[in-house]
Amino acid sequence: MSSTDDFEVETISEIMVPFHHHPLSSYASEFLTSCSLCLFSTFLGEIVTRIRYQCMDCGLKLHDECINSLSLNRPFLCNHILKVYTHIFTSSGRIYENTCHFCQSKLEFLFARCTICNLNVDIECLFALPPLTISEPKHHKHSLSLLLRLVTFTCNACGVEGDRNPYVCLECNLMVHKDCVENLPRVISINRHDHRISHTFHLGKKEGDWECGVCRKMINCVYGGYKCSRCPSYAVHSRCATRKEVWDGLELEDVPEEEEEIEDPFKVINDKGDIIHFSHEEHVLRLDENYVIDDANMRCRCCILAINGDPCYRCVECNFILHEACANLPRKKRHLLHNHKLTLSSTLINKDIFHECGACGIYTDGFIYECRHEDCKKKIIKYDVRCSSVSEPFHHDLHQHPYTLPCKVRDDVRLVTKK
Repeated sequence: MSSTDDFEVETISEIMVPFHHHPLSSYASEFLTSCSLCLFSTFLGEIVTRIRYQCMDCGLKLHDECINSLSLNRPFLCNHILKVYTHIFTSSGRIYENTCHFCQSKLEFLFARCTICNLNVDIECLFALPPLTISEPKHHKHSLSLLLRLVTFTCNACGVEGDRNPYVCLECNLMVHKDCVENLPRVISINRHDHRISHTFHLGKKEGDWECGVCRKMINCVYGGYKCSRCPSYAVHSRCATRKEVWDGLELEDVPEEEEEIEDPFKVINDKGDIIHFSHEEHVLRLDENYVIDDANMRCRCCILAINGDPCYRCVECNFILHEACANLPRKKRHLLHNHKLTLSSTLINKDIFHECGACGIYTDGFIYECRHEDCKKKIIKYDVRCSSVSEPFHHDLHQHPYTLPCKVRDDVRLVTKK
């Protein structure tokens, strides 16, 4: 008999196990096939060359070592013996709750269960549980210990409620999600702010409340968040800062922050203030403080809007014209619609005729901001200058309250700024 009373191993050629409804046949393999229970081709780090068992009907493969340990003693998981089952067939014929108690992943074909505690553990957590103690966590100065309990808590790192298995610091009375300990980045850049922001457990008190720079809701200063060291009043919820549409996924801790060379859109060439603009380098542009023209076709080459007496730069040799504000647009900028910096581009330089704005869907032959990042080479990320000028909070004369971009935008909704 085996070390358990659940099945017999006296007949080596064929056995029955309590969690599977087909007999398992013995076979010897020259290859290191993965075991369906422990998921490895080795057992406890040593290559297995002994007889294995395989279900000829459905391909289930097991080490004989794993079969002999089907009743599992894992005191750090549970004070009772765990037994192995399948999700579709158990010894009692019942189908149990389909998520793992520890990682909340959906249970696969095999899992362990304590019927006394009503506790399920998937195979990955059973054989590769996260460390019980983290000696040098990147977010905290003390060691953190894993509390394997169903316990309701509010995570001190992100401020979101959890219901199980936090890491705790007894010295500081902190509880942190396992996911926050493992995955929450220390230093990042987001598309809502020009500077890097860093995670802290203590935002501190300031005059008034902290407003999140992404969702614009209040941040509870009792819990952690992200702050900017250059802008004392800027903070972001931990979960808002790490959304995939806000953060590019790069951890920047220990990455030197290089001062990016600021490329001016034009050069001043004389005391009169005449300029050479990057979009029209062949001629000189001169500032006209109050240019009035009756020609409705005379429009700013950047934003494609009429001049209407606004200060503008006019070419001294041709009809090229730019609003003064458009001439001063930065060559590079961040925008809330994309995670990488965008570069100002002129259709006149690229010899393109029209571009479709990725925000409003309208075609333009004016200037655009486009992404030139390596990751976006095969994508088309382009926004016209008017949509690119929208920032949060966005104020409009037609409504008394400021507008913000929701974190999730429906596919049929576009950012419209056209008049």
